[in-house]
Amino acid sequence: MSIFWNLGWFFKQHWLRYSCCVLFLILVSLAELLPPWIIGDLVDEVQQGSITFASVLQSSLLIAFIGLAIYALRNGWRIMLFGGAIELGRVMRLRLFHHLTRMSPEFYQRHNTGDLMAHGTNDVRAIEMTAAEGVLTLVDSMIAGSAVIIAMILVCGWEMTVAALLPFPVMAWLMFRYAGLLHSRFKLAQEAFSDLNNRVQEAVSGVRAIRAHDLNRSQMQKFAAQSETTVAANMQVARIDAMFDPTISICVGVSILGSLGFGAWRIDSGLMTLGELTTFTIYLGLLVWPMFAFGWLFNIVERGNASLNRLQSLMGEKPGVFDSEFETVKSLDGDIHFDIKNFTYPGADKAALGRLSLKLKKGQFVGICGRTGSGKSTLLRLLLRQYDDAAVSVQLNGVDHQQFSLDQLRSRFALVAQEPFLFSATIAQNIAFGKPLASRAEIERVARLACVHDDIVQFKDGYETMLGEKGVNLSGGQKQRLTIARALLLDADVLLFDDAFCSLDMQTEARILDNLITSGQQKTIVLITQRLTNLNKADQIVVLDQGRISESGAHRELIAGNGWYARIFKRQSLEIKTSG
Repeated sequence: MSIFWNLGWFFKQHWLRYSCCVLFLILVSLAELLPPWIIGDLVDEVQQGSITFASVLQSSLLIAFIGLAIYALRNGWRIMLFGGAIELGRVMRLRLFHHLTRMSPEFYQRHNTGDLMAHGTNDVRAIEMTAAEGVLTLVDSMIAGSAVIIAMILVCGWEMTVAALLPFPVMAWLMFRYAGLLHSRFKLAQEAFSDLNNRVQEAVSGVRAIRAHDLNRSQMQKFAAQSETTVAANMQVARIDAMFDPTISICVGVSILGSLGFGAWRIDSGLMTLGELTTFTIYLGLLVWPMFAFGWLFNIVERGNASLNRLQSLMGEKPGVFDSEFETVKSLDGDIHFDIKNFTYPGADKAALGRLSLKLKKGQFVGICGRTGSGKSTLLRLLLRQYDDAAVSVQLNGVDHQQFSLDQLRSRFALVAQEPFLFSATIAQNIAFGKPLASRAEIERVARLACVHDDIVQFKDGYETMLGEKGVNLSGGQKQRLTIARALLLDADVLLFDDAFCSLDMQTEARILDNLITSGQQKTIVLITQRLTNLNKADQIVVLDQGRISESGAHRELIAGNGWYARIFKRQSLEIKTSG
């Protein structure tokens, strides 16, 4: 029952809703006690020969009125109870989404997408059920069960009541046993569903690669195996689940059989009337639901507990980067200075960056190049505070970047990654994703700067063309240019391009860089690239090698130095000439 304690914060916020719900359940339980008492009196009148049409009519109208009242009360508590559960699900999904948006990259290296989706769907749904049907079965089984037992004692005495309740301690012990088994098995079933969810997500996202390599049959076999594992895990849950109702039915049957036998003996002995036994039998029938609710309560609670434990474990993970408690008033629009002693990714054995000091002046076009794995992208990740390290100091306009809030810091940068991501929306909405209120003129302006406007107008619906998932109906180059246009629309001081031109031809890349340099926006441009032929326009070029700066300076200086940059630049230039 610890789940109700853990969800206490929500019940306190909505105490009026749940108080009214409990009150309505109490009124329903009390109202349900009246018809058996009325029917018992009618049976005694029949047995005594004193029944009249007026008494039957009066009793019938009274029972009908009670039925209407019960209907209204039940409708009320269902709206309040299940409405509260829906609200709980909304709040928990919002909290989960906010938590996921604040987590650092290493978090997503440990958790796959399918598992995270399962937390937001199946786990939250199981918790919702606990807040709805779990609360119902807990309160209703206690209130209705207690009310019926008290009525049974008042009508027929404690002897009959004890005889009727003898099988229930055995039932309670079995329920506890089943609940323990159900908790562990349901947790395994949820984990199996997460794995299955992830398998589907990967297959759908990588459907082009699967078809290109003719892996359809292999993927089907893997999915079938994972599906069988999920079914087997859920069957383990179903086997325990299937034991609740038969156990309760047997115990209730034994109770009714014992009550009728003991009641017949008491009537024969003159200790009770037939009407009292009739009332008692109806009350015993009313006790069936609380007993089933009692068993169902353990089922729901253990499912909810398993899901809540999974969700709390995920929500309990702390981000690797903690947000600043205050926003620095000073502007970030200025020089950027890196002073790094050493940086190693969490869990890695080898340092990604060694000792280096680098200054990027405001308004400059800075090119960063080097061999694969030399630490180029790591510089940008540290600049955006995707990772924090005591041996890393990054200053913006003379202020340490840890003194800015994450929102304030990252809003001043516009990052275009190597792998573009587009949403299932129109082209205009994708470009204006970071600035939803942008006018069409602003959207078209940045589209022209990114050299994608001419491509867009070729589509039938132009800027209103609806894109498929991840921009599936666009080429790789069109996707990259759309994400470049999206970045240019942001009111950012620094543009970061992490190998963002890899899908573009060199002429298009040169045109975009020319547009950025001559646009007059005076933004700092940082370009990470393996293609050096367009870096001759850069104000500063930095060459990284094994996490350290091996060369730095203007294009002419590096060519004259005849180092790595000069060799690669001449080789690439020769390849361009020979290819025509």
